[in-house]
Amino acid sequence: MKEFKFGNATVIIHSPLVHMSSEERRAWYQDEMAKGNPVLKEIAQAVNDSYIKRMTNATKN
Repeated sequence: MKEFKFGNATVIIHSPLVHMSSEERRAWYQDEMAKGNPVLKEIAQAVNDSYIKRMTNATKN
């Protein structure tokens, strides 16, 4: 568990990923994607969709 404070808000992360190095997180991510982790795939798709939408809107302005 790791706790962060943002203004009046407290964010608590209950994931072992928070204690991993960036290399360990990268290896975990690649391994989970290779295994077909459906939750991770949905998160990755949501991030990609958001990025594409933001970039599309930026080019319209």
